[in-house]
Amino acid sequence: MTLSRRTFLTGLALSGASVSALAQSAPEPQMVPVELVEDTLNLPSAVRLGHAHGDAIMIEYFDYNCPWCKRSAQDLPALLKAEPELTYVLINFAVLSPQSVAATKAALAYFQLYGPERYLPLHLALFNLHGTVDGERALNEAERLGGDRKQLMEIADAKKTTQWMTDAFRIGSALGLVATPSFLIGTDAYIGGMRLAQKRDAIARARG
Repeated sequence: MTLSRRTFLTGLALSGASVSALAQSAPEPQMVPVELVEDTLNLPSAVRLGHAHGDAIMIEYFDYNCPWCKRSAQDLPALLKAEPELTYVLINFAVLSPQSVAATKAALAYFQLYGPERYLPLHLALFNLHGTVDGERALNEAERLGGDRKQLMEIADAKKTTQWMTDAFRIGSALGLVATPSFLIGTDAYIGGMRLAQKRDAIARARG
């Protein structure tokens, strides 16, 4: 998938430079069209975790080289444990660099081969890596977790995988998600990093 240089630099600036500001408070919710939320949930690349039919659905658009996405991933097991009725949906949104695109291709190949049950360990493993996460490092982690490297490479380079990434980028752009991570819950979008407690507050508000 080809993304513009402006897209890379915009995402990088908003995901990296805003970290200190986001540490103080959660992003303000912005209303988004319910149709685009539904389109997100219908993406074939959407990785559903937690409750299969939760009373609330939280969606995270993320990039494997985003520092606040790393923090979000570290909080994910605790969030799923604290919110057993929550459905949590991961959307690979590789906007920061060509290395992110390559890592995402490998991750989506693993998802296609092994499904959501085995995806979470890979997701956490990639965010535990230090430094830039690229395709080679993502494949190494996938292989370490039992993935077939040859099959993964074939699927990563397939047109289907590229189309999955293109579709996610199109919908994320239509939603106005100019930073990673970004979260959707109900028809509210939170653009920027959120702490565990802030996520739980947003979930509680969505439940009403």
